[in-house]
Amino acid sequence: MRRRGVLTRAAFAGALAGALVMVAGQGVVMPLLAVAGQGAKQSEPGPEFADQVRSVLLSNPEVVLEVFALLERQEKDKQTAGARAAVEAEAEALFQGADARKGNASAPVVAVEFFDYQCGYCKGALPELAAALSGRSDVAVVMKEFPILGSTSEAAARLALAVRAEHGDAAYIGFHNALLSHKGGLNEAALSILAGAAGYDYPALVARGRQDDITSIIDGNRRLAQALSISGTPAFVFRDGEVVPGMMAAGRLTAAFDRLSASVAAQ
Repeated sequence: MRRRGVLTRAAFAGALAGALVMVAGQGVVMPLLAVAGQGAKQSEPGPEFADQVRSVLLSNPEVVLEVFALLERQEKDKQTAGARAAVEAEAEALFQGADARKGNASAPVVAVEFFDYQCGYCKGALPELAAALSGRSDVAVVMKEFPILGSTSEAAARLALAVRAEHGDAAYIGFHNALLSHKGGLNEAALSILAGAAGYDYPALVARGRQDDITSIIDGNRRLAQALSISGTPAFVFRDGEVVPGMMAAGRLTAAFDRLSASVAAQ
């Protein structure tokens, strides 16, 4: 959402010019948006226009709120369209890659989660996603390691991917869940204890995690996140183009899965 202070003077002047039309009773929505969009291309308004604007605002102060609401709605629509285009452009890497999946790996409905093992909201999302996937076989959620909270986050991601490389998807999902369920901060000692508790050779996994194929996976996920304007975790991406930053409760995830499932069934 664009903050009020970010609007340029020209765009604001254009929007208020549209507001004059609104007040005059000659239109409500489309004239405002048209003029607002053109405002940035025009020269700065002169004193006469400024006097008109002041007069209108003094008589109709509610116009300002409507102007900003319309501009923010327009900006949100642009962002939504941009996100859908980005998801479509990256669909193969997002939904058809070789990443591990939660749920039914061969399900027709596919979503993606970007996460970081040190992210508190990612930890909170763990049981919500489990609840949303419980009892259904039509959904798969691709797990995208996206370590953004420092070197320990990257060490944990490399360790988890090493578990997958050496022991398979089921082992990876189990270790992934253990990392996200860990209470307290992660450090080398905690990672070593968690790996040992799962029966793994920690030094061997650390060495495996440094190899080029695992580096390539993490780099690829970072590139995808950048292409989708994802800068935080968790972030969920859905096949119909919706990108949701932040934690999603089970009910909201279920609604998204149902929406996608209905779309697939209708095809």
